[in-house]
Order: sequence, then C-alpha cells, then structure tokens
Amino acid sequence: MGNAADSPVEETEVMEGLWASVASLDVLFLKDAELDRADPEAVAREAVDVLERKSELRLQRLAFWSRLEAQVAAGKARDAAEFAEFQEAMTPPDATDSERAFVEMSTTAEVTGVLTLSPGAAAAFISQSRKVCAMPLVAGALAAGSMSWRHAVIVADETDCLAPEGAAALVAPLLRPRRPQPRPRVGTR
Repeated sequence: MGNAADSPVEETEVMEGLWASVASLDVLFLKDAELDRADPEAVAREAVDVLERKSELRLQRLAFWSRLEAQVAAGKARDAAEFAEFQEAMTPPDATDSERAFVEMSTTAEVTGVLTLSPGAAAAFISQSRKVCAMPLVAGALAAGSMSWRHAVIVADETDCLAPEGAAALVAPLLRPRRPQPRPRVGTR
C-alpha cells in the first residue's frame, strides 16, 4: 500500500489549502456583513436584489464549506495513517502476534478518544485513511478540496485489489479537470 509519509501531498499543501478556503469564507462573511450594514432606505428600494445577493453568498459559502470539509478530511487522514505507521514502527521486530494485536488495539483506542468515534469506526477510519493516503492522486484531490472524503474512500475501496500502478491508471482519467461542454441548442430547427 505505501507509506503515508512518502505521499506527495505535503502537510504544507494541506495547510495552504485550508488557509485559502478559510480566507475565501472570511471574504464571503465580510460581504454578507456589508449587506447587513447597508442603508435601510437603499435596502428597502432593492430588497429583492439584497436577498438575491445574500442567497448567492450562501451558495458560495456552502461550496467553500464543502471544500474545507474535504481539506480537513485530508489532514485527518494523513495524520491517522502516519500515527498508525509510527505506532507500528515503534513495535519491536521480534514482537509476538499478541503484542502486535495490542499495538493495533492501542492505536485504535487512541484515535477513538481523540476523534470521539466508536472503536469500530476508528479502526475503519484508520484503514480508510491508509488506503486513501496510499493513492497520491486521490489524496491530492482530497487535499485540494476537489473530492469529498466519501468519494475518496469509495475510490480507494474499489481499487484496493489493484496494483498501485493499475489503480493510478484507472483513477487518473476520473480526476482530470473536465472542459465544459457546449450546451446543445434546444428548440432550433
């Protein structure tokens, strides 16, 4: 599967994406506050326009919340995968199977406590995080906010049985930016 620490998605990329999304949200909140401070008489004359602008701001904010959510998921996934790898690396090479099982249970328990998940959900999150982080294209799309966590997990699960090269070849066309297609004209003869 690969090492999350070897992933081309660097921590700085994740943080820069988060900061950019938060800054964009801040701008949208400031625009909304400007609308709230507008002259009441002007607002009364342009009530529909103000409501339309506020409505559009909400949609734009939802888009940035979605991007931010994906970027946070990328950071959490990377940290969970690396935490599990560090815990395994600290396990002595001659550890027994029961000692290795204890390390795995301990790792899961730590993630359970930090993320307030059930033990089963924490174990699944660690496993999913490792799969997503082992796929650089998917991890990069998640860090960029262009793919949701759920979508990333589905892609990782569906390509789990493939060799890394095969999985990358399968996923690459799906993650390429698409060019907008011209809309067909309807009703013309």
